[in-house]
Formats: sequence, C-alpha cells, structure tokens
Amino acid sequence: MWGFNYLNGIFHTYKSRKTYRRLQAILNDGQAIFSHFGEDVYLSDFVNNCIDRIATEISKIDVISVVQVPNNIRQQNDDITKLFRFQPNPLQTTKDFLACCEWIRRKDYNCFVYPQYKIVKDSYGNSYRKYIAFYPLNPTKIEIGVDESTGNVWEIKFYWKDGSWDILPYRDIIHLKWRRGKNTIIGGGDDFGEPDTRDLLKSVQVLDQVIQGLPKSIEASLKITGIYNSKSLVDADKLATERDNFEKHIFTSKAGIVATDLSGEFTPVNVRPTTINDNILKFLKAILRERYGISECMISGDYTGEQHSAFYQTCIEDFIVEFEQAASHVLFTKREQDIGHRIKCYYNKVSYLSTENKIRIAELATNTGLMMLNDIADMFGIPPSEGGNRKLQSLNYSNVELVDKYQLSKAGVESEKK
Repeated sequence: MWGFNYLNGIFHTYKSRKTYRRLQAILNDGQAIFSHFGEDVYLSDFVNNCIDRIATEISKIDVISVVQVPNNIRQQNDDITKLFRFQPNPLQTTKDFLACCEWIRRKDYNCFVYPQYKIVKDSYGNSYRKYIAFYPLNPTKIEIGVDESTGNVWEIKFYWKDGSWDILPYRDIIHLKWRRGKNTIIGGGDDFGEPDTRDLLKSVQVLDQVIQGLPKSIEASLKITGIYNSKSLVDADKLATERDNFEKHIFTSKAGIVATDLSGEFTPVNVRPTTINDNILKFLKAILRERYGISECMISGDYTGEQHSAFYQTCIEDFIVEFEQAASHVLFTKREQDIGHRIKCYYNKVSYLSTENKIRIAELATNTGLMMLNDIADMFGIPPSEGGNRKLQSLNYSNVELVDKYQLSKAGVESEKK
C-alpha cells in the first residue's frame, strides 16, 4: 500500500526486549539468596536517580524564540515563546515537558517531539505556521526511509504500543539524540543504533547483589547458632527423637541452663555477618555515574559552584546544544533561519554559586554596567524594586571608542605644540 523504502530494524527501544530473570544456585531453606537482576538496567533505582538528577536540572531551562543578528539577540513574543512560557501542551508544564524529553532521551537514546501546528494566512495572503502544542513521543519502534514516489523526502514511521503506526515527514519532527555509534541517523551507542548497556549491566547486577546480600547475610548469621553431636549409637528414628527432646529442653529452659540426660554435646557456631568495604560500593556507584557524567556530590546535592559548573558542561550543555539546533531546524523555514530566527535555551548558572562569588559578580556588573540592579537583586533572592530597571557603571571605566578618540585628540594637541 505504501511506497516507502524503509530501513527496517534501524531502531528498537530497549523496552521492547524481553526481560530474563534467572536464579543463582545459592540456596537457603529452598529459596534463592540472590535473584538475577535482569537485562534492563533501568530497573535499578541508582541508574534512575542519575537520570532524574539530570532531568530535574534540565527542567529549569527557559526556552525562548529569538532573532539573532550580529551583536544583538531580540526575544520574540511569538507562539513558540508563549507555549514554552508555561505549558507546551495541554497535559504538561514546561518543567514536566523538558524533564520528560530528557528521560526518554536517556532511556531510549532518542527522543522525538511533534510540533502541532495549523497553516494560517496573514493580511497579505502569505501562509505561515501557527504552533499549537509540542508533544514528546514514546514509540516502541521507528523506521526511517525515503518516499519512493519522490525519492528525496525522508519520512519516519512510528509504531505505538497498541500496535498501530503513523508516517510523518522526518523534517517535521524534532529529533534529540544521546550517545553516538557508527549509525549516521540515530543515537544509541553501538553501530546499529541499539543501546549498548553490557558493561553497565554488569555493574548494576553486582551492586544489586551487594544490596540483596547484606540483609540476608545478617539473617543467616542469626539462624545457625550451633551443632549438636549425639554420641549414642541409635538408629535414625531414635536420633530424631533425641534431637527433638534436646530442642524441647532448650526452648523450655527459663534460667538459661539446660538439664538433659541425653548422651551428646552442643558446639556453638559463631557465624559472622558479611561486611562490604565502603570502597567497593563507591567503586560500583562511580562506574554507573560516569556513564551519565554525574558526580557523587551532584547526586547528594552537596556541591560547590565549581562542581556544579562541571556538571553543567557534561550534562546540561549537551542537551541545550542538541535542543537548540534540532528545534531551530524544524520550527523555522529556510528564509526565517537566514534572517536570524533561532530557538535559545537559557539556564541560570549564577544561582548555584556561593554568596561570595555572587558578590564578586555583582561588583563586576555594577562596575561595567553588565546587569540591571533588579537582575543583581534576583541573584540574592531580593524582590525587584521600582527603580531597579537601570544599570550602574563606574566612572573608572570608559567606552573603547571614546578612549580611542581621546587618545587621538590628545596626540593631535601635542603635535601642534611641537
């Protein structure tokens, strides 16, 4: 029915794979001590905590439509800016939308955003897009190919959880990627566009077994308290009877002294619970964090301005660059791009600095006229004032052009005197 030459199997989300669970052959009372973690690394709370920390920070980004020309950026109050100001779609706030995009991008290595629009005409009869909403998509599988009827239109086929599918022009979809392999079209990590989590899965499984093993080791140490050795030469039935009588004497003893006429001896066994070296836990967790470029201090929330700056460069900046380029390419026509229309993402890095560093920035801003007084007040959580929308500048600093004119005029006066 459809004349599309699709590249089948180019991308399958990790969620479509079957999760296999096995039991290791270490048994205790007929039950497995360790249950196999499975093939899905995203069953791990620690992995999800890393993604959630990054997604939470990305949700604080401001998405704005601008016109960028040399030495000037003008914010546009168009449909795009209005939608991302509060609610990109009827179901999500901007914060929820951005966090959702990052979750899908990190888990599936690809995130597709559909910009809903309608074609309208201005007073001059020119047609343009009026954007209504932005929706992050969550397909189970996609195929990308060229329309055979034209031979030059790339299209994408989405498969959904209910078994249905849709075909859309690839040009109309915002495609965000994470991790690259040799596949030139999509993200994924390996050469076939599939998530490569083999090494990560090993670390997750070991960490999970450590967490499972600690409480069960303590439980096992409380079960075995000693060994009773009967010296009488009796058959199996009599031995079982003697063991039952011995245990009855133990359980009915109130003074802690056992009186028994059985011929045998009780040998206490000291089973010590297993302890895990703290360095081992740190090593396993560090392997998982390194995959996502996040440090221990960022997970715990106890970080400095310098540490947060490193986190921004490894996690946040990557998303900003990807989103700006992908969205600008889809949302604006070639003509609009030529005259400077762009999507810009702004992330407030100053708010994470220490009070001492904020004071230094405020001093620099007032000396050079970089920031308004209300902007400086906002850094310290102070509400804006009526006369705060103005800049201050020290008289010790001058405009470069004025300095050049002053020096040239002074040089001319001195030459006349000579």
